[in-house]
Amino acid sequence: MNAPVEKPVDPLWLAEFSCWTMVALAPLLYWVNGPAVSVDQLVVRCVVFGSALAGGIGLRVYKTLRRRG
Repeated sequence: MNAPVEKPVDPLWLAEFSCWTMVALAPLLYWVNGPAVSVDQLVVRCVVFGSALAGGIGLRVYKTLRRRG
């Protein structure tokens, strides 16, 4: 008998999923951790959230344009 062949996971899908998961969990993490206690912490939180949001939007636009073209 032949073993079933599994399809490899698309790295773009995995990256987009990770970005949207971070964006979705940001409010929960803010609630758990509380407000930033220093300017450095605030900057890091904003950069991480902004990068996740920009990455999710960018990957979604790229996939949409690639599918249409």
